Amino acid sequence: MAVYRTLEDIKNDVRSRVGHRAPFILADTEEVEQVLASLTNVEADSWAEAWSRPGLRWEKAAREKEESGELQQAKQAYLKAYTYYGIARHPFPSSPGKKEAYRKTIEMYLAAARYLDPPLERVRVPFDGKEIVGYLRLPSKKPAPLIIHWGGIDNWKEERHSFAEAFLREGWGCFVMDSPGTGECPLLASPEAHAVYSAALDYLLVRKEIDPRRIAVVGASFGGYWSTKVAHVEHARLCAAVNWGGGIHYFFQPEWQEKSKDAPSYLFDLIEARANLFGKKNFQELVEVMPALSLKTQGWLDKPCAPLLLINGKEDRQVPIEDFYLLLETGEPKSARFFPGGHMGSSPEIFPTIIKWLHRQMG
Repeated sequence: MAVYRTLEDIKNDVRSRVGHRAPFILADTEEVEQVLASLTNVEADSWAEAWSRPGLRWEKAAREKEESGELQQAKQAYLKAYTYYGIARHPFPSSPGKKEAYRKTIEMYLAAARYLDPPLERVRVPFDGKEIVGYLRLPSKKPAPLIIHWGGIDNWKEERHSFAEAFLREGWGCFVMDSPGTGECPLLASPEAHAVYSAALDYLLVRKEIDPRRIAVVGASFGGYWSTKVAHVEHARLCAAVNWGGGIHYFFQPEWQEKSKDAPSYLFDLIEARANLFGKKNFQELVEVMPALSLKTQGWLDKPCAPLLLINGKEDRQVPIEDFYLLLETGEPKSARFFPGGHMGSSPEIFPTIIKWLHRQMG
């Protein structure tokens, strides 16, 4: 593991994310401080063990509440447990301890999901002898418009819970799935891996509870790359797409990977987490496979595209802003808004801006 930041830098970054950024959104400040006080390094199993401890406490509390019939309290406790186990496997399951923490993340989230309103359906879409696993939630008014959304290299479908809740509050349904190379996705990242999104769309379009004319996709961080590609590949079947912080060409070049590998906006293991998407282990293996994902090299940029919003922080050191300029300079016109801050931006207006834009596109 390459470490470009001090332990204290990482701890301070964790503190800044509590209550604001996944997977720390539902974490408690006091509990976080207890864990940070115990951390002497961020080696995989040490990290997993430290954060799994509060996960286990909340898991036990949830089961006790469930047994006593206090189901709403059980739901909240399960969500706390899933939060800490999710931090424990961050940024990806690179060791036995992190793999177990990831298993517990899913278990705890699905335990909490039994009490969600509207309910959560765990969908399994057959795909090339395997399956695409996603979480579908629909509002009472149907057929419902639908947001298909996913995260990046470390923000997997369970950590998209707060976004699902936000989309549901707007009256939209939501389907959350894992990006290629993450979570339960059946494919590693590759130039052909967008096939999982097309297969999910095939399935969702035959669900009578979903309005086929109002389906949009939202991809965050590396997931913004996939939403941009899907906006081109599936332009006839989507009414809108959002790229929130994803590179599309320059990002995939070895020069940028070298420049961005110590980006201060990432906790740790950035290169390892990127490489993991492709089933690779290190920087050299990563830069050998990355360039093939370029949408410019693949010839997509001048092809038809669904309405596309580009949004990010203008001081991003993980993804070059030149990629967004390239998208604006090619193909069909796009919408764009850049905010202060680094990767994903730092303004509280970013997500409301996405919501407002989606309302205009979805009608």
